[in-house]
Amino acid sequence: MTSLERNIKELIQFYVKENYNEYLKSKNIELIQEKDIREAVSKIYTERKEHLKTFVKESLKTIMADNPPSDLIVNNILIDVFRDDELCINRIVLEIRLYQQNKS
Repeated sequence: MTSLERNIKELIQFYVKENYNEYLKSKNIELIQEKDIREAVSKIYTERKEHLKTFVKESLKTIMADNPPSDLIVNNILIDVFRDDELCINRIVLEIRLYQQNKS
């Protein structure tokens, strides 16, 4: 994995974590109920997908200010990452389940 790919992965993880925490705060809950995780993730993912792409691009410009990657390269990586929405949602659901298990 290149440093660019690693940065993108870390930015996506950070974004998901922040949106997860914001969701908990907005619902005034400590954990998402198991039965509600998929629905919550699907809703947030659908609503925030384009914002996430923008967040990654803008963050990379800041992080890699000395040698920013071209938009074409970043767009190609993001196309690969977001190619399969169902796979992305499943991955996030899995991560939230694991996080909540370790949190409790």
